Amino acid sequence: MAAAPSPSLTSAPPPPSRGGLGLAQGRYGERGNLELVLCDEDDGLWVLWHNTDPEGTGTPEGAPPPGEWSGGLHFAAGRRYDDIRVLQSRNGPDHLEVLARSGDSAHRLRWSPQAAFTAEEPPPARPFPALALAETADGALWTVLSPEPGTAPGRLYRADPAGYPDLVWAPAALTGPDGRPPHAVALVAAPDATRPAVLTVSRASSHWAGADGAVSTLPGAEHAAAVHGADGPLVFLSDGGADLIAVHPATDRRRSLTLPGTGPVTALAATPVRHDPRRTDLVVRRGDALWHLTDRGPGTEPVARSLVSTVRREDGGTRPVHRR
Repeated sequence: MAAAPSPSLTSAPPPPSRGGLGLAQGRYGERGNLELVLCDEDDGLWVLWHNTDPEGTGTPEGAPPPGEWSGGLHFAAGRRYDDIRVLQSRNGPDHLEVLARSGDSAHRLRWSPQAAFTAEEPPPARPFPALALAETADGALWTVLSPEPGTAPGRLYRADPAGYPDLVWAPAALTGPDGRPPHAVALVAAPDATRPAVLTVSRASSHWAGADGAVSTLPGAEHAAAVHGADGPLVFLSDGGADLIAVHPATDRRRSLTLPGTGPVTALAATPVRHDPRRTDLVVRRGDALWHLTDRGPGTEPVARSLVSTVRREDGGTRPVHRR
């Protein structure tokens, strides 16, 4: 039986956000909470977490019950961000890595239990054409950068983790299938991989280059996310409309997932879920609303609900519901 909701908690919309989204399953909580990072409309970043503990599990006072999202914690104030990615790192151990873009500049932030979010030395070039971030089984971090303005299609960079949290970045080969610059790139690492697969996305077509050298041509898209789950790699593509296309690059199996809400899709993020291996969770911004979707693959319909924060009720309702 589910525990009764605490009378000290209430529901509130998440902080208003813009630009890209970052989503990952962390290692905190009994099963690993979901971590969502957002770009504030005007200044800084937000992080929210989703309680994935089993239903009925007790929670500390003020924390969201199982199955609910927390309020937002504001960090990295002082600039306006356009895009963001997050991953749960093996390094630290178990620190969160955040890569954010403000204009043409990349910014790296690291969360640790001892110091919360701290700014770290960023990668040595501008993010191009869009943010990408992955970690491989050896603890190396990977991203895509443009050493010179306008360089296309960008280069893959690997960061040696030997001196973590200090990272030494070095370029690796990244070539587009036809030499044309994509407008987005996603990096995906299998659990035992030492090199990520690369998804390059353009409106005309998208291309998957597996770590094993396999190459697939996929539909074009405006927004994309990719994960490595129980059945291997899975790509989600959005043309900005009411449907997502889910594609297994190795087999070209395709499904259409109908999205809730109205308005254009402006951001998309996805993560595999360890305690439910066939499950992928996604966060989609459509119009001004964020939606949380759970997809369990072929033969099922995704479960979707509006993303709502469960926050501490403040006396009189005059204090902010999210923490700055």
